[in-house]
Amino acid sequence: MKEVQLRLGAPQHVLIHLCEKGVVVPDFAETSGRGKRREFSKRNVFEFAVALTLRELEMPVATSAFVMRLLRSFEKATAKAVPGFDLGAFLLAQGAQFTLGLYDGRLLVMSARGGALRKALVLGANVTAASRAPDARPRLEKLDAPPTTFDARLELDLARIARKVLA
Repeated sequence: MKEVQLRLGAPQHVLIHLCEKGVVVPDFAETSGRGKRREFSKRNVFEFAVALTLRELEMPVATSAFVMRLLRSFEKATAKAVPGFDLGAFLLAQGAQFTLGLYDGRLLVMSARGGALRKALVLGANVTAASRAPDARPRLEKLDAPPTTFDARLELDLARIARKVLA
């Protein structure tokens, strides 16, 4: 936890809160009692960085948890479609682009291109449906392109965030 705290410049209590609320689930070890510490992977460090960015934008913790589940679903779905796909390697690959957009507060869209992907991959998920069942697995739908008509859009450059914390 201390290493993650130093790398990201975040207070330890905030990182612990993100774990306790299920936003970041340690890949290696979860606390199970006194004296047992959490152990995190590089993916977890990236997830913390994304969650902290969302926190700076005052997004609800439930939305951050949904985004992390969406990222994991994206990784699994892409690994099925692209043999040998590794999200960490993809994020650090030269020319890889990976963004997360929230459109009109309802639709989350992940858009990836470059790296191991031969063609652009655009997937969307309904945030409103997820808020009704917070622990539900995100239902990703393949989209032809991100929306072009919207009143508001919030976009995170996930590849840039990854390069800042993982490189």
